[in-house]
Amino acid sequence: MSKVVVVKHFGDQRNRPLTQSEYEVLLTTALRTLSGQSDFAAAVRRYLPGGTVGMKANCLAHQLNSTPLALADAFTAILVKTGFKEKDVVVWERSNRELASAGFALNVSGTGRRCVGTDATVVGYSEEFYSSGEVNSLVSRILTEIVDVNVNVPVLKDHSVAGLSAGMKNMYGAVNNPNKYHGNNCDPYCAHVNNLEPIKSKNRLTVIDAVRVQYNGGPGYSEDYLAYYNGLVISDDPVAADRVGLEILEHLRAINGQPTLERTGRPVRYLASAERLGLGIADIKKIELRVIMIDKNGRESAGELLE
Repeated sequence: MSKVVVVKHFGDQRNRPLTQSEYEVLLTTALRTLSGQSDFAAAVRRYLPGGTVGMKANCLAHQLNSTPLALADAFTAILVKTGFKEKDVVVWERSNRELASAGFALNVSGTGRRCVGTDATVVGYSEEFYSSGEVNSLVSRILTEIVDVNVNVPVLKDHSVAGLSAGMKNMYGAVNNPNKYHGNNCDPYCAHVNNLEPIKSKNRLTVIDAVRVQYNGGPGYSEDYLAYYNGLVISDDPVAADRVGLEILEHLRAINGQPTLERTGRPVRYLASAERLGLGIADIKKIELRVIMIDKNGRESAGELLE
């Protein structure tokens, strides 16, 4: 059975972006709970044992609703506290332009946290193609050569074709030809993109930012369809993480007067395909779910996913 942890911030001012320190509290609690390790360094090292750590951001919506800089900074701070050096952390996306537009400071030097797009002259794509099913792609050299492990850090969003944009869809930003893989609601293409060897072997954690969710009109930014959930969804099972994210997305759609994704002609088919490939669990009944509420003073209490 796969395990997913949802940590939610609540307090006097809920509907706002979270600070780095607030993200650090959420991440610390989630990683301890997910790993079952009380020692925090051991919790982190269970998933990220060493080497260079990538963080795949999602910067499509620029600073309007992309992977928050505060979240990336919080995860970097946690890695440093557990013995990693800043230079061993690489925040990345498909392009420098997208990273910069989301507020990230580009850096390819040997000092401090690196931040770079695949389109940078020092990066590019793999020389060889990787294949799975009908997917045949070059993969970012950030995954194939630069990082040893990767943390997928997407934003939970509606998607105009796939229905759901979360962790698995975010990895379209790791291949050279994502435009080819949008037919049939991205099924089974999204599953097979995530089954490409460098993606499957190096993705160790999915950390879905669900603080502010684009529940309709995605994957771009649409102010009319934003809702605050104030949480993170974390798992070492990329399929299970997305499946829980889908529950949240459908709930926010329902309470805001939107039909189900199935009724809009955008059923999320690729999760079942991913399960058939052995990438994780798509059956919500087979996922061990822990929901933890954390108040402004760091006190924890049990919560409900859809409250």
